Amino acid sequence: MPGLSLHRRNSRFFGERVAQIIFLLTGQAGKTSHLDLSREARFADFNGSWNFMRETELFDRLIDISAAVSGESSLRGALASLAKTSGFDRFAYLNLQAGRTMAVSNYPREWQARYLKRSYMSIDPVVAMARRHMRLFEWSAEQERKRASKEVERFYAEASEFGIRSGLSIPICTGFGQLAILTLASQSSGVPVGHEADAVTAASAAAMIHARFSQQPIASSGIETVVLTGQERVCLRWIAEGKTMHEIVTVGGLKYGTVRFHLSSAKRKLNVVSLPQATAVATKLTLI
Repeated sequence: MPGLSLHRRNSRFFGERVAQIIFLLTGQAGKTSHLDLSREARFADFNGSWNFMRETELFDRLIDISAAVSGESSLRGALASLAKTSGFDRFAYLNLQAGRTMAVSNYPREWQARYLKRSYMSIDPVVAMARRHMRLFEWSAEQERKRASKEVERFYAEASEFGIRSGLSIPICTGFGQLAILTLASQSSGVPVGHEADAVTAASAAAMIHARFSQQPIASSGIETVVLTGQERVCLRWIAEGKTMHEIVTVGGLKYGTVRFHLSSAKRKLNVVSLPQATAVATKLTLI
């Protein structure tokens, strides 16, 4: 019967999909499925190639994971497994908010600590590209560093030391001009992804992953702590009190260039673009 045949096909498809998710979560095949692991192996050859897995399949699996996995630890593990089976080596989720940055990844711990401590998100070229494009894009340190500034070139060199040389990033808007970025990174110099990837499905997948991580307790993730110098706090406090930069020069006995430097540094640390926003965020964080 046609209806029965369709039912069997759908049941088989559902069983195989469940088994694929089990495989991503545990690395083992589910006993209740007809899935042959030799078919699963075709999705990646573990040499960084992407010969058989379509880009949309990757994003479909991201959506499956976000729907099926509960708990940050399980979500981390599932994303790490998916990255490996997709020809990548690492994953990173970065939630950039004014005055606060949350990071969840399986990057080397030393690199994670250095990235947050030195506020590398302010010079990270991937973050800059994400803000410009706001859609799925590929990047390669080998290619980008040829036309990068000395500062960015040093950043790429440091990241490469930790095996972060190329990747696929999906930025999404999280409201009020802020964004989050989901990245799959590789130690290879180039990303094996075609240019016809479905940007809409990619954004949907990243948004669902963002929603799941946003529901987790903040204490369980990497958080950047904003530290302002005394001069930065003083200059921001004067701005909050309604003083102009020229007035701060007079009141504080400072040079104009010095005031501008401290305020620019404070804005960078707070991840904001204007002085009113900087004073609002600094006040909210009880920094001034």
